[in-house]
Amino acid sequence: MADYNFYRLDDRIFWIFIIAGLTFCLIHASRRAFRQPLPMDLHEGEFVPSDTKEEKIERYSLFQRIYHWANTIAVLTLIISGWMIYQPRRLPTVEGTPSGWFFWHRWGVALLLVGLVFHIIYESFIIRGSNPMVVNRAEVKRILSILKNFFGLSKSYPLAGKYHPGQIFFHWFVAGNLFLLILTGFVIWKPFRDLLPLSFLGLGWDFIFYNRLLHGLFSATLIAGLIDHIYFALFIKKNWTETKSMITGRVPRHEYLKSHHLLD
Repeated sequence: MADYNFYRLDDRIFWIFIIAGLTFCLIHASRRAFRQPLPMDLHEGEFVPSDTKEEKIERYSLFQRIYHWANTIAVLTLIISGWMIYQPRRLPTVEGTPSGWFFWHRWGVALLLVGLVFHIIYESFIIRGSNPMVVNRAEVKRILSILKNFFGLSKSYPLAGKYHPGQIFFHWFVAGNLFLLILTGFVIWKPFRDLLPLSFLGLGWDFIFYNRLLHGLFSATLIAGLIDHIYFALFIKKNWTETKSMITGRVPRHEYLKSHHLLD
C-alpha cells in the first residue's frame, strides 16, 4: 500500500486556507455588528401590503432541494474520507485503514457524479426560463456595489435577483473547485490513470505527484468555502428564511421582497 502521507499537501498550507475562511467569517460578523445593509430600493419602515403577508413563492423546486442535499452528503463523505486518508500525523487516528476510507471516498465520488449529471440535464433541458446563476454585467455591478457598501465607501446596497450575487459567485466557485477535484482525483486514481496516455504526452510520476498536491490544495479551498457557506446560512439571521426554503422550497413573499426583485 502506498504511503499517502508522502503525497499530502503541506499541513501549513492546508491550515492557511481554513484559517482564512474562518477569518473572513469573523471580519464579516464584526462589520455587520455595527452596520446592517439596507437595499437602495427600499426605505426603513416601508409598508408591505397585508394581503402579501401570508403569500409564499417557490424558491427551490423539489429536484433542486434533492440535488442540494444529495450533493451535501456526497461532499461531506468525500471530505471526511479524504481527511482520514491524508490526515496530518499529529492528529489522533480514527480506526480504519486508508484503503477502507478510500472505499467510502469512491462512493462519495459516485454520488457526486450522478448528481452532477442529473443537475446538468435538469438545468439545461428541463427547467424553463433564463438561468439565474449566469454571471453577467448586472451581477458584477451588484457585487461591486455590495463590496463598496461593506467597506463603507457607499450607502447603496442593491436588491438581488432570484439569488444574491454572493450566492452566484459562490456557486461557480464550488463548481470550478469540484471540477478540478474530480480532474485531479481521476489522474491520481490508478484504474482511471491507466487509461490516460501519460507516456505518450511525456508525463511521468512528477505529473501524478503534482496532481496529488493540487488535489489537496483544492480540497482546502473547498472546505474554506463551505465554512463561509455554513456561516451565511446559519449564523446570519436575515438569511434564515432562505435557508429554510432549502427544505420547504418556499419563502414568504413579503420576506423575499425585502432583499430581492420580484420574480417574473
